[in-house]
Amino acid sequence: MKLTKKQKVSASATDSLANMSVVGIYQTVEDAVTELLGELGFDNIVMKKKYDTIWVFAKSRISIFKNIAWNETFYSTCFISSITNATVNVDIAIKSKSEELCAYSRVEMCALDLQTERIKRISAVGIADRIMPEKPEIDMAFTRFDRSELPEYGQVQVKYTSIDFSRHTNNIEYVRFMLNTYSVRELETRPVKEMEILYTNQSFEGDVLTIHRGSLEGKDVFLLQKEAKVVARGEIVFENEKIRRDI
Repeated sequence: MKLTKKQKVSASATDSLANMSVVGIYQTVEDAVTELLGELGFDNIVMKKKYDTIWVFAKSRISIFKNIAWNETFYSTCFISSITNATVNVDIAIKSKSEELCAYSRVEMCALDLQTERIKRISAVGIADRIMPEKPEIDMAFTRFDRSELPEYGQVQVKYTSIDFSRHTNNIEYVRFMLNTYSVRELETRPVKEMEILYTNQSFEGDVLTIHRGSLEGKDVFLLQKEAKVVARGEIVFENEKIRRDI
């Protein structure tokens, strides 16, 4: 099943240049994924009631090819591209009114048992029995993140507006935490072309996260920690910067 929606770029989804922002793209991705799961009958409200389980994002990646300006029409197409024993990959293509590909994203999800806090097999929640994965529109793989030490940038405390239905920090908040280490000028002159996040542990209201940031092989890399525990890793590639990926 593919879910396609016609939308317009809202003011709340734009950046300082009035284009759809990186956060706006991630919001579109999250909304598309959750709506698709709702149409399939596997959204988190159903999952929690039926299986005492919730979906959590394990990885997410976006590639940006062309800007979409405020109030412009665009289409988002969302579909499941692969299913393994422990993960479900969902792809989202964002296209202009003329059907030109403007951004593409892949999200890897796991089913988290709320009692044991362990990952369930996908077969235990029934989605693999009902879904036939669709062919991806482009090749996209997740990165093997570097584990080297990074300099500390600062700290941020998780507060009410960062918490979602699952009572943990919403995945988009980590996007904000990373992007907020830059100035407006920096991101206007070096637009983000790719961003990827690996979510390794949950964080919750009141947690203080330490943000580490450094540069490696033409990209900026991030590490977010709660005390000694790694919560998330990320990387950003900017326009006109080419890197070698170890995939």
